[in-house]
Amino acid sequence: MSHMKPRVLDGRYIELAPLFILVALFFAEALPAQSPTSSPAVMVQIRCKPGTAELWLADFEKEILPSIQEAISKSEGITRFSYFEAALPAQPFDFVLLFEVKSLGSLDTKQPFPHYAALFRRVGAAQGEQILKEMGGWEQDVKVTVVRSHNGQP
Repeated sequence: MSHMKPRVLDGRYIELAPLFILVALFFAEALPAQSPTSSPAVMVQIRCKPGTAELWLADFEKEILPSIQEAISKSEGITRFSYFEAALPAQPFDFVLLFEVKSLGSLDTKQPFPHYAALFRRVGAAQGEQILKEMGGWEQDVKVTVVRSHNGQP
């Protein structure tokens, strides 16, 4: 019958402990914890009728963009906004609008988008509808998608 002796840490484990600590510290410094934030967003892809993209962009920057900026500044549902223009002619869109919003819950109720409400306040309902109708006439296809926007820290 043999008795089991308790194991005692031998010298090699103790010698490796500082190396393990150094490696852990290296990875902690080299790979800092990233906490990417995310928010709900609405992405709108717009394809204009041939020859109308410049007209659409000019009216957008003159009439709609200030309304979006106003809606953001008044905290009316849009928290951040970006827009992109297609860099190549073969892309399936001319413009992409990305609206980051506080909540997707606002999409559950029938109401004008916050920037449309701001547009109507700024230029009046009749003029606002005229602007939207004119711009809509230049649009060939509009695709709206609900997405989640992630903002990771570099």
